[in-house]
Amino acid sequence: MSEEKIQLPEFLIAELYKGSLVDLETFTLKTLSTEIEEGAPNEAEKSRSIKKIRYLGENQKRVTIIVNEPEVVFLSEEDLTFLTNILKACQLTLGDIAIVNTAQQEINYEIIKEQLTPSTILLFDVEPSAVKLPFMIPAFQVQTFDSCTIMLAPALPLINATNNDGKLLKTKLWVSLKKIFSIG
Repeated sequence: MSEEKIQLPEFLIAELYKGSLVDLETFTLKTLSTEIEEGAPNEAEKSRSIKKIRYLGENQKRVTIIVNEPEVVFLSEEDLTFLTNILKACQLTLGDIAIVNTAQQEINYEIIKEQLTPSTILLFDVEPSAVKLPFMIPAFQVQTFDSCTIMLAPALPLINATNNDGKLLKTKLWVSLKKIFSIG
């Protein structure tokens, strides 16, 4: 028997495609508008909830590092090298963290919390309000919010500067990181 001549009964076709066929006689614009009014998510809500955060690292220890680097995807080579050295001192690797660049994608605390479930968030050159956190904190102050430890710091190039200001910022950063990661 040739495949071209096989005819399936209507009830079988309806059963096979019951989730994707639409009966135009019963489906009306009124039905569609009722679904929208009753809370069916619109296209913008669907795309926002589906949009995944792009990050560098594997997030194994749920440490989220948020930066603002408009010129690169995540971090410049120099900043990544500096950050890797900081992580090493804290007994962490790139596999333990997630680096998120706010200049390359729109994110907020709720999305970060939902997708990355961070236990620690380090903000480098990112104000808490930029990720919709409901408070402000001074640089290098360790803050706990919603079961998450949060710290704000200046941009990595400022901390990595070889001048006296850079050395002072490195010291302040190290004191805070020792507190966050319980380093002796």
